[in-house]
Amino acid sequence: MNKHNRKISRPIRIGLSFIIAVALIIVFVPLLNNVIHPIKYIASSENTLTVSIPYIINGEVDETTLEIPRGTQVHISEKGAETSQIKYKGQLVSIPNENLVDSLENCVQIENVYPRRLINLREKKGGKLSDEVVTKGEKVKVLKVDPQDLDTTGNVKWYQVEKDGKKYYLSGQYVETSKELALTDYSSSISYSTYWDAYYGENYSKDAYIDQIDYKPQEVPNYENNPLREDINAVHVSLEKLVDNKDYYMNLNDTTGINSLAIEIKGDGGSIFYDSDVPEDYLSNPSEATSSSLMSKDELSSLFKELQDDGFYVIARVVTFKDAIFASQNPDDSFTDQNGNLVLHNDEYWPSAFSRKAWSYNVDIAKEIAQCNVNEIQFDYVRFPDGTLSKALDGTIDLHNTYNESKTSALQGFLIYAKEELSQYEVYVAADIFAWPVVAQDDQDIGQFLPAIANVVDIVSPMPYTDHFSMGAMGIDDPTANPEETLYQFSLITKKTLDSIETPAIYRTWIQGYGDFGPDEMVAQINGIKKAGYQGYMVWAGSGDQEILDPRKDGFIDSAS
Repeated sequence: MNKHNRKISRPIRIGLSFIIAVALIIVFVPLLNNVIHPIKYIASSENTLTVSIPYIINGEVDETTLEIPRGTQVHISEKGAETSQIKYKGQLVSIPNENLVDSLENCVQIENVYPRRLINLREKKGGKLSDEVVTKGEKVKVLKVDPQDLDTTGNVKWYQVEKDGKKYYLSGQYVETSKELALTDYSSSISYSTYWDAYYGENYSKDAYIDQIDYKPQEVPNYENNPLREDINAVHVSLEKLVDNKDYYMNLNDTTGINSLAIEIKGDGGSIFYDSDVPEDYLSNPSEATSSSLMSKDELSSLFKELQDDGFYVIARVVTFKDAIFASQNPDDSFTDQNGNLVLHNDEYWPSAFSRKAWSYNVDIAKEIAQCNVNEIQFDYVRFPDGTLSKALDGTIDLHNTYNESKTSALQGFLIYAKEELSQYEVYVAADIFAWPVVAQDDQDIGQFLPAIANVVDIVSPMPYTDHFSMGAMGIDDPTANPEETLYQFSLITKKTLDSIETPAIYRTWIQGYGDFGPDEMVAQINGIKKAGYQGYMVWAGSGDQEILDPRKDGFIDSAS
């Protein structure tokens, strides 16, 4: 029996030896490899480290560059005294040793950051905007960075910082790691009019449109589950009209070139047309904002899903700073006289676009809508009311400009904040803009300066309705009588401005779908856009009544055809 046991134990011993040998290989070969080719992490003062790669072409030495995100894990192929070689994306690259660190934590150990523009700090990550701000180029002490807040692009999502002895959080998308980088001038190609200097003082325009604005290139996202499209042809419709006659609007996708609906979800005056929970946090009488509600959030989500399933790209239109309901219940955040009494302007009460509470209110509504199967949030009335110059100069109104911002800076700040908050839902952010500020190359005293807006949103949508232009505008004797030429010339002007920005928003313009305009005028406007090299359009026809759309819908052609 013992002899037999000894006979079978030998192959067992051999098997065990083999298993142990394999285990040792599995354990020690990677360790040996890490000794020979140690692991390092890319450290950089910016989100990416730019490295040069030389190559020979036609006997001449040239070079290309490669961007490696901060925090990228790499293996050292060959270590040198000053530089080391790594392999990245199949290429051998030489990296300065100072940019190779031992841990991910060391990649984000930064003493100070410097904002590129005025930014409100937050008391917690992703929390509400606090009243405390940091200004352009200000040295801000960093207390801590969580390595988990370093994303795959090398961007630090949140810095814990100190301001006046108190801890706050600051979004990494607004800051640089040196004052020089924060003050880098990206505006050299941007043109602007100095018209308003005559009213507000010398250099007002430069300060308002250039110095306070962030023009650093910011890539437009392209979400995998919500692809970015430039071939969107939309009509505007109120939610009420859509609910009452859904089959008619859905049929537009089959009988015309329309593939999108721009649906009014928050309207003029501040009415919200679904059961929003947001007013509870901002209004003393929240039911005033939701009294015209047509459905629950779940019903809104189901409706939008049905549209998407039928091939529609869904745009939710949110009227922003034309909101008498918010204004009347929040006078400290609205247009008032010097005694704090609400001021009627154009027969309405207006929130101030300087107000962070007004910002948060509208962004929170947009975030709620973003979870209801929409592709894009379109902010309308992202502006100050027109015609306030005389009241501003004689001091009869108080806009509650707490941080001494330009109107343009306040609107860009709002849109930056909105985009940051909405990015988690993978929806695109659009902004409507009056046409005349585009032509005039200033903000027309309402804050809408095209380059400042187009540098931060995903889609910019001007409103060049022909009846809004005076005779002779853009060199056209009668813009209304020449809709194709009007849209062509306007689109060329817009293109020139957008080309002055390295990463501009997509241009998708509104066209006039009311008045005496029929199918021929619709086609003419669309052809003017195409002639300028663009595609896509949105038809403004008020609430989008069937009686208004029917006489014109033969002109709703596919702009890509």
